[in-house]
Amino acid sequence: MREHFTVYLSMLRAAVLARLEYRADFLMGIAGVFILNAGTLATSWVLLSRFHDLNGWIFWEIVFLYNLWLLGHGIRAVFFRHINMLEQFIVEGTFDQLLTRPANPLVQFLGREVHYLGVGDILLSLSMLTLSYQNLHLDWSWWMFLWFGVIALSSALVEAALTLILACTSFFTTRSRAIVNAASLFSWGVVQQYPIDMFNKALRGIVTILLPFAFMNYYPSLLFLDKQDQVPFGFLTWFTPLVALLLTLLAIRMWNFGITKYQSTGS
Repeated sequence: MREHFTVYLSMLRAAVLARLEYRADFLMGIAGVFILNAGTLATSWVLLSRFHDLNGWIFWEIVFLYNLWLLGHGIRAVFFRHINMLEQFIVEGTFDQLLTRPANPLVQFLGREVHYLGVGDILLSLSMLTLSYQNLHLDWSWWMFLWFGVIALSSALVEAALTLILACTSFFTTRSRAIVNAASLFSWGVVQQYPIDMFNKALRGIVTILLPFAFMNYYPSLLFLDKQDQVPFGFLTWFTPLVALLLTLLAIRMWNFGITKYQSTGS
């Protein structure tokens, strides 16, 4: 385990140094992230300016909900955004390089790149979460802030593990981008912008059990916003770290199984 971690950190350092050579691109990318997410928040503001609340969630609670997701997504994007590119690695034959080196292929793959666009997501989400905290007049104890940090990291792991599980289907079909994108779009349309308690039981079941993206923001938000007693299954607010751990273990098993079935494309 220690050897794998050392290899990962070495590859991560090399990836960071490579990215820093393009500083103008870095700054323009972050500016683009701010503009894109500002548009999403503006849409929520327009919607709530007409309806006042969504199933009891007011504007600043929706802002908190969205930006808690964005924080986990941003952390994931910095370190693991390239996971959904596994299909490309396999089709182009690049994946073969990972199998010929004296290091764990998964460690090599995960440490291959870093992506600066996630930095913009992190900065924006922290700014908007701070504004939400102030406008909602929240008053957390010290352990709540500590739990918030745990949730941010767990949320990133939930998304990274789910993406890796879906991407591993390319070991069998050589194509996984479509299913990864479909899951991401489904998450964006249901979980990221709206409280899932406003949807029917089927959709709530999908984002809680089948594709548990709701553990990135909705369930943790119930505790942070003191809503765990107002909705069904509010006790799930504590389960995000456990879900992250289980999904990570499942993703590793899926990867290891996929490796045994992998056949080079010969590209």
